[in-house]
Formats: sequence, C-alpha cells, structure tokens
Amino acid sequence: MIFLKKATITATALAMAGLLMLSGCGGSSSSGGGDCDCETEPLIEENGLVFTFEDQQVRQPANVSVFFKIDTVDGLPVTGLRTEDFLVYEDGDLISQYESQQTIVPMPGQFRSHTLLLLDLSGSILGSDSLPALKQAAREFVFSVMGRTDDASGESGMDMSIWWFDGARAIHPLVEDFISDASTLLDRIDAIHPEMSDDLSTNLYGAVIDGIDKVERRVGTFDGVVSVGSVVIFTDGADQAGWRTREEALNAVETTAPGVSIYTIGLRGEIDESVLTAIGKDGSPFADNVEELVPRFEEIAQRIREDANSHYKLEYCSPKRKGSHDLMITASLDGMRGALVTCFCAEDFEGGCIVTPDP
Repeated sequence: MIFLKKATITATALAMAGLLMLSGCGGSSSSGGGDCDCETEPLIEENGLVFTFEDQQVRQPANVSVFFKIDTVDGLPVTGLRTEDFLVYEDGDLISQYESQQTIVPMPGQFRSHTLLLLDLSGSILGSDSLPALKQAAREFVFSVMGRTDDASGESGMDMSIWWFDGARAIHPLVEDFISDASTLLDRIDAIHPEMSDDLSTNLYGAVIDGIDKVERRVGTFDGVVSVGSVVIFTDGADQAGWRTREEALNAVETTAPGVSIYTIGLRGEIDESVLTAIGKDGSPFADNVEELVPRFEEIAQRIREDANSHYKLEYCSPKRKGSHDLMITASLDGMRGALVTCFCAEDFEGGCIVTPDP
C-alpha cells in the first residue's frame, strides 16, 4: 500500500504533459523491491473538476486501485460518474478500458461515511417550546441520511452517532457508537425529555472540539476501506460555559483531518452567526424560527449523502510487469475536466489479473 500527500496545480499553470513530468517516478526501491521509487506527491489539475486523493493500493497479479473524491471547483460534490467518464494513462499512454477491465466503484463499495449529530440540549431548548420541533428535525435528519426504517439495512455505507451538550465540560452520548440501525437512532431521539438537564449554560466550543475528535478517530483507511466523516452541530445560543475558547474551537476546525466535513445549524435569536459560519466550514444554514428547523436539517442531510457518493474507487489491470510508473486518471463531465497524477510500483506483476466489482 502506498500513502501519498496531495498537492494542487491549476490547469492554467500546467498542461497534461507537465503533470506527468513533475510526478517523476523512478529510482531506488520504496515499495515491492527492485527498481521502484514512488515517493512523489500526487498532483491535481483543476479545470472545473477537482480530485482529492485518498488512498492507493496495488496487489498481485497486477491490480491497481486508487481511491479519490471529486468535487466541482465551487466545492459541490460530483456524484454518478461512470467508468466511461474516466481515462487512465500509464507513462503518458492511454490504457484500454476493456483490456484493463477498468471499473469505477462508487459508494458504498469500499467506503464508509460516519456522521456525528451533536445537539444543543441546554435549558434554553429543553425548557422551551422548541424541543418538539428539534426532535422532529433530528428524526427527519436520520431519515434523510440513513433511509427510512424499513429500508435502512446497513448496506449503504452510512452510519451515525448522536451526542448532546449543555454547560458541562464534556458532551453526553445519546447514541454512543456509530450504528447503521435507523430505528435505534430514532428511538433515542424520541427519548429526549425536558428533565435530561437543568443546566442553562452552553459549552459550544468544547462540543465542537469533542465532536471533531470523535469523528477524526474514524476517518482514514482501515483494512482497505476508506472512511470519511461529518460533524453536524445544532445550537440556539453562543458559548457561555467558557470551558474552551473560540480560538481553540476554530483551530480545531482549521486543522481538521482530511475527510472530515463540519456543518452547523443555528436557530436565530441568541446565536453568534459569524462564529457558527466559521465553525461550519462546509455549510452553516440558519433557521429564523423552529418551523424552519426541519428543512435546514434536511438540507445538511442531503449535502452529506451527496458528499458520500462523490467518493470513488477506480481499479484496473496494469500491463506493466516491473519498475515504477506514472499513473494519470482524468475525469470529464459536462465540459468540466480534472486530472490526478500519482505513481505505482509494478514489481512482481504477472498475468491473470481480474477486476471484480464490489457488490
């Protein structure tokens, strides 16, 4: 397995040939022995579409897999791409889709998406008429992300955990583990009651930091499965507890691990909209009243589903049998284009390669 970092290069700065030249494979062994050196950083060309490199794997007899995400330059997830939307080049030569058995696998495949829903259940919510509306919004959020109870089989690649916060130093579990059982998530939301807390304070900044930490522990590549995550934070107020500072919370957001998205949903009245916008780096809708909570929660749920389905695995059979080689993948959609250049080692590759699409 090869782990590489990401670099970004604009389309106006580099032509395709330049990308290949800059990837610069070759040299001493770094994977698989022999004359193989793949310590270069992946390069990204943006021309409407943007690749995010996530992982890369090679296995015998000659299978090459690359995991990546695709967005538009405006940050919108790109879903529904098919095998024919991609071209694969090795050392500048186009590889036949049919001879190489090239296959593109979208979610769920070898991806998982973890969502942590973090609810403000301080006294201003629990002791008000807003609680029923919040519970309904949270229910619709579960439905939108996980599917309805009767069809949430756990095969979608999605799971969820639900936590809540008041003025205490630490956040509290409503559903501690990340699970794919929508009915359990809904039951725990239904069990929210006004006596859960009598704390009128709000530890927003601490909740942000704790929520990010719990999701970051889940993202990465484990046993060939690429995991991404989302933190969704609802509040109707500003931080009052003072356990952590605004600077600490914003630093946690700015240094969030790759693959983690952060959203906020604010109920206007006492919130600091500028702070919530900064925390919700991937989306921060606001509700003017409790009646608007359901559509705001559904809006974020749709974003999460689209984001999850913009992750892909491309696998093919390489004709190479030795050494290190440039690998370029291009994607095209509605006149937009993007390219990813990386490197792989073909040491000990041989015939008999078969690509079997994930179920």
